[in-house]
Amino acid sequence: MHLRPGEEYRKDPVKESIRQAVQGRLSEATLEKVVRNVSSSWAQSGHLEGRTFKRRARVTPTPGAIAFALYLGWISGFRGEELLDSPWTRVLDSSVTQTTELALAAKRIGLLDIRIADRVVEISFRRLDPSGNVE
Repeated sequence: MHLRPGEEYRKDPVKESIRQAVQGRLSEATLEKVVRNVSSSWAQSGHLEGRTFKRRARVTPTPGAIAFALYLGWISGFRGEELLDSPWTRVLDSSVTQTTELALAAKRIGLLDIRIADRVVEISFRRLDPSGNVE
């Protein structure tokens, strides 16, 4: 379900999507609870706003959130410049320009190392994953 900022969030389409995904493995009561939990999680993450009627809000990502989104992208196989526009940065409503600025801020606070030269982007996640498996 894709909502643009300002669009109203409705539970029925979410419920239907989940119902199709689980193919009858959840009872109606469990399905209702999952939809409530999804709504709550999206509100907590800043994707929804409003008390009674929820609307899609634009997320304001932080350097920490972007560092983690970049890390998830790296684990999933994205490399170089494509890391700046992965599904994980897009879910944070972050443009490539904003992602780059926040990645540089994440570097300044010690979350990751990043070097950018023209269109070559090199990011190291040694600080997020000291196991050495992120070189």
